[in-house]
Amino acid sequence: MNERLAGLLREFALTEPARACADPAGAYANCLAVSARCGEWLRTQGVDCELVRFSGSRERFPEASGRWPFCAPDTIGHWTVRVGQWSVDWSARQFSPRAEWPAVKRVDSLADEWSDMHVWACRRCPELVVHPLHRELAPSGLEREHRAVARATSGRGPFPDPRHDGTPDPKTLCACDEAQP
Repeated sequence: MNERLAGLLREFALTEPARACADPAGAYANCLAVSARCGEWLRTQGVDCELVRFSGSRERFPEASGRWPFCAPDTIGHWTVRVGQWSVDWSARQFSPRAEWPAVKRVDSLADEWSDMHVWACRRCPELVVHPLHRELAPSGLEREHRAVARATSGRGPFPDPRHDGTPDPKTLCACDEAQP
């Protein structure tokens, strides 16, 4: 990773959304929101970036926050910011409490962790999320609430999230030819 990107990530680390994700419970269910905010901010700094969605974890997350320890790994999805060959993951601690913060890895190395990766919003897409509420951080207590529901339902839910009540479902925005990873 180049020094300019490293410096910008240190600067973004001072923001409220990033700081919230330093704690595993605060990182829970915030991958889309913090990735969108980081991506939007990086774009204001002249950095080409995109959002990437990973799905189908190849491993279980026994030490994870919220519902993740109770869910089948192949049902789990996750978003990060992609800058060139790098994936910047501010909410990795929701899955592993001792993960780096942010977890910065080569995108191609993540095929070992996730069965599918696709570009959510490429560098040319003007918007990174469908609705402004998808940029909002999870409300306080959502991690505990989802953990209790998951424990009671063996990870089947439902897992209500007030940020998404009445909003369009998060969906892939990019239809560009460039969207292929």
